[in-house]
Amino acid sequence: MMSESGTAKTESKLQQAIETKVVPALNKVTSNYWFSLVADAVLIIVPFSMVSAVPSLWSVIRKFLLPDSPDLTPITTYSFGLIGLFVSFIIPYNCMVKEGRKERSLIAGFTGLGTFMLCMKAQTTDVGTVFTMAQFGAGGMFTAMFLGLIIAFIYKIFATRSFFGEDSLIPDFVRNWFDNIIAILISLFLGWIVTYLANVNIFSLITYVMSPLTYFAQTLPGVIFMTFIMDFFYFFGVSGWVFTPVTRTIQQMGMAENMAAVAAGGVATNINAYGFTRYTMIGGEGATLPLAFYLTFLSKSKKNKLVGRATFVPVLFNINEPIWFSTVVDNPYMLVPTILESIILPANAWIWQHFGWAGCHFVNFDANQLPTAVSAFFMSGGNWGNVVLVLVNLALAAIIWFPFFKVYDKHQCEIEAKEEQEIRAQES
Repeated sequence: MMSESGTAKTESKLQQAIETKVVPALNKVTSNYWFSLVADAVLIIVPFSMVSAVPSLWSVIRKFLLPDSPDLTPITTYSFGLIGLFVSFIIPYNCMVKEGRKERSLIAGFTGLGTFMLCMKAQTTDVGTVFTMAQFGAGGMFTAMFLGLIIAFIYKIFATRSFFGEDSLIPDFVRNWFDNIIAILISLFLGWIVTYLANVNIFSLITYVMSPLTYFAQTLPGVIFMTFIMDFFYFFGVSGWVFTPVTRTIQQMGMAENMAAVAAGGVATNINAYGFTRYTMIGGEGATLPLAFYLTFLSKSKKNKLVGRATFVPVLFNINEPIWFSTVVDNPYMLVPTILESIILPANAWIWQHFGWAGCHFVNFDANQLPTAVSAFFMSGGNWGNVVLVLVNLALAAIIWFPFFKVYDKHQCEIEAKEEQEIRAQES
């Protein structure tokens, strides 16, 4: 068996390699101009997902207590159910804001909306023009991102171009009308060529291109990989939020498909739907609730006990940045448990849902600050198996963190004892 010093040396080399090579490369990607446009858009629409928690909670109450009460589903349909449409507006809008052309931002956003809807190729019937509602929501997110970036690129090209000189007497709002015409025409014309002339269903094409990724995300290796990559980089101080343009979109699409299946009288089948993190982020990313408990109530180290007392309450509400950055980040004693929980917890959650011991999520109850067992109960439509799953994963996380906490606490006590000896020696 490798000695403690040998293990620490190996972890130190790995840590140094990741911090000097991998993390800078990742930061370069996440700070990329175009990536940041998508990331910002995904974060901006979060409140619409959170709003849908109200009708979702009400639907559970209706199911168990008030079956004859009004149905609030339309609130979800026109909040969470339109997030794809919102993204198609936000990306071009933010592009113009970043370019310092705020006077063009609204028109750029409206062009995004128009092009997005044009590419849906709505069907005209006797009762009017018919759109497919699912394309407006999470089911159209990847398409909205793609089209939004294309339109943002077009507007960026023309951001500094104008039909008029600086000394023109034409009013600014009139200049803005004409200066946006070319970008609007190019955006809509490209959408028309692809959708109507080439007869390409851009939604189906994007879905097909992304299908290997979305399929992989629903597999056992997929859920492990998504959790592992977020927790692993979080260990080095890179927040899991940087991955949300991909992870959140995949999970929201899975949720949207589950919701549609259940509404049609079927069964939810996507395991990696929105809210799957309720089983891997118990107490925040990295499942730190047990660690917070140990630091608060079992620490012999003064520093660890102080950290525990300061962070325990936030962790109860799944806010764990204080404990993570004070205790876990770049701490060689915490690397192994971080890796273990990022593999074992999602694997166990996938197995439970795959075999039907817990249900797949189909209720969009986006209330991340509630205890995860509560969210899991509502998101599964009131399935107690999901509550048990949270408790089982909490127990697994407690088992994983405990031995490493003990070793780290002992190490911290030794440091504190040495510091106290040095202080006494200086005083004498």
